[in-house]
Amino acid sequence: MKARTKIQVRWLPPPINWLKLNSDGSSMGNPGLAGGGGLIRNEIGEWVKGYARATGCASSVAAELWAKMWRTRMVLASWLLIEEEIPLVRIQYCYREANKCADALASHSESGSYNFHEPPSDVAFLLNLDSAGTPFFRDVASGLEVS
Repeated sequence: MKARTKIQVRWLPPPINWLKLNSDGSSMGNPGLAGGGGLIRNEIGEWVKGYARATGCASSVAAELWAKMWRTRMVLASWLLIEEEIPLVRIQYCYREANKCADALASHSESGSYNFHEPPSDVAFLLNLDSAGTPFFRDVASGLEVS
C-alpha cells in the first residue's frame, strides 16, 4: 500500500481579463440519475453565469464525460453568446475540493435544464469561500504533492 499525505487545495482565479469555467458531472448511483453543472467566474471570483442540466440515467464516468462535452460544445459556442472570437482556451483538471461550486450546481440538475443568472444560495456560500482563498484538504499518494 502506498503512503498517503494530505495536501491543501483551493480554487484559483484566472489571469486578469480571462474568465474561468468550472464544470462537474455527477451520478446518484452507478448507474443512476445523472447530470452536470458549471459556472463562469471572472478574475476576482465574481459569478458571471451558471448552468445545470439533467442527462437521465448514466454511470459516473458518463456523467463526467457529458459535463466536459457540454462545456466545450455548448457553453463556449452558444450558451455564452459571446460576439467576439475566443482567442485562447486552456483546459486544466482540478481536484473536486477546488471545484465545489460546480459540484453543487451539478446537484441542481435533478429535473431539467437551468441557466442561472444569479447563484443559488448554497453556491453563493461556496463562492465566498473560494474568493477568500479558503483551502480544503485532499488525500493523495505520496509523491503526487503539487508545489
